[in-house]
Amino acid sequence: MRWRLSVIAAWVMAGPLLAADPKPGWPVGVAMVSPDVKVIYAPAKAGGIEALDLATGKVLWTNKDAHKLAGVTDKFVFTWAGDDKKANVFHVLAVDAATGKTIGKSDPIILPEWASTQKTWGRTFRIAAKADGDGTLVYWHAGAFYAGGARPSPEIEAAARKNESGVTKIDFKTGKTTLTKAKPKDEDFEYGPGSFRDKIQDYEFVLNEEIPGFRPGAGMMTKVILIVRKNGQDLWKRELAGNTFSPPPP
Repeated sequence: MRWRLSVIAAWVMAGPLLAADPKPGWPVGVAMVSPDVKVIYAPAKAGGIEALDLATGKVLWTNKDAHKLAGVTDKFVFTWAGDDKKANVFHVLAVDAATGKTIGKSDPIILPEWASTQKTWGRTFRIAAKADGDGTLVYWHAGAFYAGGARPSPEIEAAARKNESGVTKIDFKTGKTTLTKAKPKDEDFEYGPGSFRDKIQDYEFVLNEEIPGFRPGAGMMTKVILIVRKNGQDLWKRELAGNTFSPPPP
């Protein structure tokens, strides 16, 4: 039986937000830099999303409504959060880039039953969002591969491999959300945090992720450190939110 994608049903907004296409930001792994290269947005260690002054590392604001980034413009920060009970469900939020205030939240987006937004062995997920006229486009891709312990036969491996993707358009003037017929391309995800630019103008970025206490087959939390440099000198560093990690079974 084929699954059916449940698209975002409503977008809670106080009037139209986008009068023109905002400029997109720059992805730096899990973090994103503002288009004017003055602020960096990142998942905070204590939870939520935080805005940091790029030159000093000073915290400008923190938003606790979502935990991961989907895209950044000169006016908005698009974030997302998974569902605590269902791994294949997530929703998207719009945050004011200047104040950190949440100005829009979607109803859940439901992926196929086999999909997972969580970082776990055997499942992949990526998301990106960019402004589009008076709204935004949200791109997602979910994947699955064989996650057993023993080496599978080609037939078992092929049966376990799955891929599905979609593009949802949100109209900020009316609040209407439409699942488009388009499929995301690889370049569409360049707007999201999956890409990594190690240098933007005079700034250089290093993102280190460590897996403490490796235990095969057991879930754990990684340690993520962001280092910002300029002219070859470290300006500041900060520990960000770690990622859940499920290594392959023994």
